[in-house]
Amino acid sequence: MSATTLLLGVRLIDPRAETDMVADVCVADGIVAKIGRPGEARSWPEHPSNGATDSNVISQEGHADEVLLTPGLVDIHTHIFGSAGVARVDEIGTEVGVPIIVDAGGAGAATIDDFAAMRMPAAKTRVKMMLSIEAGGITDFHRGHNTTRSASAMITSSMDTFLSAVERHRDNVVGLKVWASAAAGQRWIEHAVNLSEISELPMFVHVGELDDPDAVSISGDVLDHLQGGDIVTHCFTGLPGALIDSAGNILPEVTAARDRGVLFDVAPGEVNLSFDRAEAAMAQGWLPDTISSDVHRWARRRISTMSLPYVLNMFLALGLSLNRTIQCASTNPAQAIGIETGEPRIGSPATLSVMRRVTGPVIVSDGTRSIRGTESLVPVGCFVDGEWIEAAAGDRAGTASPAHSPASRTFLTSLTEELEHYRSHDTDWEGAELHRLVHRARVQSELSVTAAMETLYAGLSPEDTTLAAGWLLEALGPDGSFEHIADLRDETLPKVISQS
Repeated sequence: MSATTLLLGVRLIDPRAETDMVADVCVADGIVAKIGRPGEARSWPEHPSNGATDSNVISQEGHADEVLLTPGLVDIHTHIFGSAGVARVDEIGTEVGVPIIVDAGGAGAATIDDFAAMRMPAAKTRVKMMLSIEAGGITDFHRGHNTTRSASAMITSSMDTFLSAVERHRDNVVGLKVWASAAAGQRWIEHAVNLSEISELPMFVHVGELDDPDAVSISGDVLDHLQGGDIVTHCFTGLPGALIDSAGNILPEVTAARDRGVLFDVAPGEVNLSFDRAEAAMAQGWLPDTISSDVHRWARRRISTMSLPYVLNMFLALGLSLNRTIQCASTNPAQAIGIETGEPRIGSPATLSVMRRVTGPVIVSDGTRSIRGTESLVPVGCFVDGEWIEAAAGDRAGTASPAHSPASRTFLTSLTEELEHYRSHDTDWEGAELHRLVHRARVQSELSVTAAMETLYAGLSPEDTTLAAGWLLEALGPDGSFEHIADLRDETLPKVISQS
């Protein structure tokens, strides 16, 4: 059972209920248990002045900046798996006050089991996923993944394979990710439409040409395929394929899509937000439906603090109201993908965010232009199913070597044999085929996905653990792969002997 937390004199913002007030709040037994007037909590038995010794207290008293209690923030577009993945899940989740994140296409049908085994169990953050229509998910080792350079080589999932993957992980798959690219023409989006209809999942569609500045935009044609509930991400991109032209005109196809119920998401990432386009659209009353970060390893290299709170500060600086900003990052995305986040009202599950609203100058950048805001949101922490988690930096150490079982050693031996045979018959060292061999060795060794991944990734850095197994070996190369596995086998031998 989670501990009791009292929030005293905080500003409670509940966009769906249109509530904005100062209140005392008690979170207990995983729900919002009480809400009262400021000072009322002194009469509650959970208050320390009444003898309670196990209550955590968060108070506005003594702080010049407002303490905000809001619905749980939901970052609907992140990358924690595949070659773009951020090393640790919680560094873009609970450690910055965001209890729920969604990985946008890092995994495909061929790699979803690895994703679930490697990235979800250890995280305090609640993780959901958009399943890529590409079988391997994000696998290329450059920024322009799955766009111009790889369009001709993309391997899409078959209908049966995709549906099987969705059914195995139905509780956590909330949509399907597709990259709308001029290089691929319409074939990706047409395949995605079929998968969406059969799986009853919304499409999450990337627009903006990452690789080819001269590409002919297909955004208008893509939008014509989308229906109510589908989501377009990077709605304020300044790249070719933008939804708003350089003169600030919103494409008519965009207006028609919104009229059909298509939703529009921000997702700045590294290069996919133009302040100029955002200002032009917002001046016309055209606002985003959801605000997300598109945080990935390259975005983090440009802005080390890139996260959902950083993007919220961007939109406060752009003039979006505080309440609308919070709504676009909490209840709106939760509703868009059909999940529940907590709301600060009595009886609601306590998945909530707590932030300080700090007044004073703040500078944010879209990578081309910087603007100055007058306030910022600083994470204090969040509740996940009633558990209070303070915003803080976590352990960034590498993956420890577990005490491997005999089955793990059998797996490493079998994998070595598979890879030696593969190298002797094929000059390529290709991720998809290597991935198949890893799992063939795993099945032969009667090892679970989780146990096999714990074995194979032992001793590696957190950055390496974002890659699916086959693409990890591709990145290590033939010599590096054999060396790593040999090191693991040497480490396991004395442990196995000591167990016998």
